[in-house]
Amino acid sequence: MRSSLVHPLFALLLVTTQGMAADVEAIFRSQDTDGDGAISVAEARASAPEAFAAIDRNGDGVVGVDEIAAHMVAESGPDMAWPAPVLNSVAQKTLEYWDADHDGKVTGPEYEDASVALMLLADSDGDRKVTREELRRFRGEAPAP
Repeated sequence: MRSSLVHPLFALLLVTTQGMAADVEAIFRSQDTDGDGAISVAEARASAPEAFAAIDRNGDGVVGVDEIAAHMVAESGPDMAWPAPVLNSVAQKTLEYWDADHDGKVTGPEYEDASVALMLLADSDGDRKVTREELRRFRGEAPAP
């Protein structure tokens, strides 16, 4: 099981993997494929390959820290300036979280497993699904009106 000691980083990781500009509704439009108002483990797994491909910029089937950093910058938008030490640190911590076998690179299956584990951290009621409200709360956003 992954350490909960780095939990504050997880909200940022979720944002960086979904795109900095992605709001909760955009995430649900892309991942809640059955329209039941919750993202299930199966739906999170199904969305992982497309997200991984967006990060794997050179298409070699593995992701390194440089690709993670480049993805973070690209998804942040023009208003977000990452100081180099912060960008490098967050990209490295992200790689360490995703890299289950600790070989310095992340494969599609490792990314998929990490995505599901991250999703389950937002699952506050333990039903193995994440609702909009759970995701908003996890991301530190105000509840929807």
